[in-house]
Amino acid sequence: MLIRSLFANQTARLKPHECHAPDKAVLPPSYPDTPVVRRDWANYYDLITALDYWFGDWIEQLEREGLAENTVVFFWSDHGRGLPRAKRWPYDSGLRLPLLIRWPGVIRPGTVNEDLVSLMDLGPTVLSIAGVKVPPWMQARAFLGEQAAPPREYVFSARDRMGEAYDMMRSVRDRRYRYIRNHQACKPYA
Repeated sequence: MLIRSLFANQTARLKPHECHAPDKAVLPPSYPDTPVVRRDWANYYDLITALDYWFGDWIEQLEREGLAENTVVFFWSDHGRGLPRAKRWPYDSGLRLPLLIRWPGVIRPGTVNEDLVSLMDLGPTVLSIAGVKVPPWMQARAFLGEQAAPPREYVFSARDRMGEAYDMMRSVRDRRYRYIRNHQACKPYA
């Protein structure tokens, strides 16, 4: 009951045409097509729509306070759903995520950049934008600002545990492919 009231509170601003119908949900091919999964998937998209409202409110607040034109805004997501081939899995469906950056006067609205970025790169990038020298011991690299490094050729990732279960998978991605190495293939997933 508490979860339902939290969901209703978070999605209260959605107009009827913004709500997602479970019977029209397009499920990833690795998900079971059941009413429960369809409802969960529709709720997930309703919450994303509600998040759009929240983010819009936040940008409006920056504008009201006169900060919008000199504030760089980074917006990214978590690594997705806690279902197979999503969060904590080294597949694109578990590692790719949206990263939106609003930097008035520098990045034109609607610009799309296909460079490979690791979330570890956010720290050096913020330092670079702020004009602070990126320490040489940082493994990540700035992708914006005066200290921006050349675009990455590869992004690496790892999976070492899932809850109480240990695993050992590694992956590397370039612009075209992802290679995944399962170092403990004898273990069943999860």
